[in-house]
Amino acid sequence: MVPIPLDGVKDLRTPGTVLWIDAQGTANAAFFHALGKVYDLHPLAVEDALHLHQRAKVESYPGHSFLVARMVYFDVHVCHEQLSIFIGKDFVITAQEDPYNGDPFDEFRLQLQRGTRRPAITTPDLLAHAILDTIVDGYFPVLDAFGAALENLEDEVLATRSNAILGRIQVARRDVIMLRRALWPLRDALFMLGREGFSFSTEARLYLRDTTDHLLRIIDLAEGYRETVSSLMDLYLSSMSNRMNETMRVLAVISTIFIPLTFIAGVYGMNFDTKASDLNMPELGSPVGYPLVLGAMGLIAIALVVFFYRRGWFQGVGAETSRPPESRPEPIPPPTAQVRSPPRDE
Repeated sequence: MVPIPLDGVKDLRTPGTVLWIDAQGTANAAFFHALGKVYDLHPLAVEDALHLHQRAKVESYPGHSFLVARMVYFDVHVCHEQLSIFIGKDFVITAQEDPYNGDPFDEFRLQLQRGTRRPAITTPDLLAHAILDTIVDGYFPVLDAFGAALENLEDEVLATRSNAILGRIQVARRDVIMLRRALWPLRDALFMLGREGFSFSTEARLYLRDTTDHLLRIIDLAEGYRETVSSLMDLYLSSMSNRMNETMRVLAVISTIFIPLTFIAGVYGMNFDTKASDLNMPELGSPVGYPLVLGAMGLIAIALVVFFYRRGWFQGVGAETSRPPESRPEPIPPPTAQVRSPPRDE
């Protein structure tokens, strides 16, 4: 496939054929405005295609319908980009946000070229359904990779004490929020697209119903991962609390051992004159008084350690989880981006 200039786009329309124009990148606003004039696209729809970060939606204009969806891919974390779709009487125009991120349409394009796509693309609404179905199915591998990353993150929460885990949990939380913002509006858009008033035939609505069912399954998976991320945060906070309790227990044991030792040292640190009275600490005059006091303090410390050990206060102190964290899954590389000419389906 080779890129086709705007002068040749006008000549691509052939009676009895379905035309697909796949515009890679939306940086050239002048090109899209000119393309809109050639195919009588509504200026508001063209503006929505040029202004990125639109929520998924579907709108009906004279002569065509306009749909916004979001494509996702996994590269360390979940990323997304906008895809705008114009559905006319004999054409479908897609406008991708970034030509360098790739898209999930490589296999679909091969099926069109080989004529193996089922159902056969005979009308624009069936072509639009096939594009939407490819986008929705592209969510499954992304969610699988995201779920594997969450499992590894759970193991690391249990196995490590790094504060960097909290940042990774927050990144996963943002990814889940992004997925919800992409999926729920797309669900509403597919429901609207299946109603009367849009350029979808009864046959296309049947296939669109199956795509909507796939999307609902994806939403269920995303909601499950949302609960997983919330439980990871609770697990992290609980783990930090347990470790803090272990630290406080160690400090309490050490303080308890040194309390009687400090008391003895404090008593014998008082300034008494043994010459004034025989009752003023006679131990100070004993030749073995110093080793006796040190020996008594050592025995008290050993007795307290043995007592605390038998009570189980030292069990689990400083213990780490023996299971090492699993390695993170390799990121799914995005498809190689290419500038392609629009495929035609006879």
